[in-house]
Amino acid sequence: MRRRELLLGAGAAGLSSSAFAQKSPRVGFLVSGEAGPSWSSFRKAMADLGYVEGRTVAFDYRDAGVNSGAIDTLARSLVEGQVDVIVAVLSQAIVAARSATDRVPIVFFGAAPEIGGISNVARPGGNLTGVFSPSATVAAKALQLFAEIRRDTRSFGLLLNALDPFSVPLRREVELSAEAQRIRLVPVAVGASAELPAAFEAVVRDGVDGVMVQPSLGFDVTADLALRNRLPSISFRREFAEAGGLMAYGASQVDNMRAVAGYVDRILKGARPGDLPVQQSSRFELVVNQRTARALGIVVPPLFLARVDEVIE
Repeated sequence: MRRRELLLGAGAAGLSSSAFAQKSPRVGFLVSGEAGPSWSSFRKAMADLGYVEGRTVAFDYRDAGVNSGAIDTLARSLVEGQVDVIVAVLSQAIVAARSATDRVPIVFFGAAPEIGGISNVARPGGNLTGVFSPSATVAAKALQLFAEIRRDTRSFGLLLNALDPFSVPLRREVELSAEAQRIRLVPVAVGASAELPAAFEAVVRDGVDGVMVQPSLGFDVTADLALRNRLPSISFRREFAEAGGLMAYGASQVDNMRAVAGYVDRILKGARPGDLPVQQSSRFELVVNQRTARALGIVVPPLFLARVDEVIE
């Protein structure tokens, strides 16, 4: 009996050790701005890869919203919580995650690779890789698309998040696009969400024909302020059009989060992030809110609508 008890005890210890070794990995999700569908799309992509939330994977979600000052603290909390991988969405989250750790693997989506400190996209090295969306170039294209809807556009507002490092390349690309189209650009930097009403009033006083909003300033509040000020507005995340903005043109969130989840899966299975090349978004969506167009008295040309991926009626 004693021998049997010893064998049972050894077996139980083995099971306990095995269970510990196979504990569920923890994935941190850090986002600046508004998460929108990126969070739900990521979780679905992980589920499609066979991960069962609460059983074979645990998620630790951190959302700074439009309170950019909180992002550094949230990034540190994920590192202190000993997550196995951090997913960082948008440039402020990427910078905060990089500052918080050089050990925990980071998979990013959003900003230009140089904002993440990556000089070689084919072999990024270190603890960082991810999916790059050429949003600054896309924003320049969005201004061209807006000018197709409003052919009399002569001046255009650009609301920038002063705390977001992506505001620098964004402004540069939109300025080049505006100059090529002979459109006068009116950039306004916003340092806090409380400054948004005054920023909209400033571009209205300047007589702009429309306004572009940097996504990290939020969607609901900015789309509402644009409507209140009767300003046609655009951004490069589809959530902006869903919130009431006139138009959105940007990379597909579903595709991007599928790619991010694929990298998280590979890292959890032993791949090193520095060996995984940075990917680039390849599919883009054009969304038009017809309700907003009608409210502003804008008739979107039928030929333009024929090119749109989704029309919100």
